[in-house]
Amino acid sequence: MTALKDRTAELKKAGVKVRAGTFLRALIYLTTPVEMHAHALLLASAYAKKDGPREADNVTGHPTVDLPKDQVRKLDDVVDGLHDAGVTATRAFVVRAVLRSLRDGGSIAPDVRQFLENFPPKPRGWQVAGTWKAKKHG
Repeated sequence: MTALKDRTAELKKAGVKVRAGTFLRALIYLTTPVEMHAHALLLASAYAKKDGPREADNVTGHPTVDLPKDQVRKLDDVVDGLHDAGVTATRAFVVRAVLRSLRDGGSIAPDVRQFLENFPPKPRGWQVAGTWKAKKHG
């Protein structure tokens, strides 16, 4: 969560205002399966060398992201490839590895900006409710 918060703040400084969940969708979309596999292998290797618990801090939250089916399949294929390489992993592990490998959110800002142009966020919350009411009563 700290890495996600830091990268999102760096994107904002670079002029790209994006919610954490939307940034994760962009990151998954923009990262190739080969890159995901490599980052996950590196994280798994680091965990294997570490004594004690994997994380120094308690996990404070788990972001939830709605992904298109093709992106879920992409993550599943990476997880399957990791399993074939002898690494037990989940989709969340792969995404965490990719997120942690990104050292500066500003470096990916142009790509995220383009992602937002190609796939604008859908209205949420009161915006959707207001639209629904307008259609119902209009």
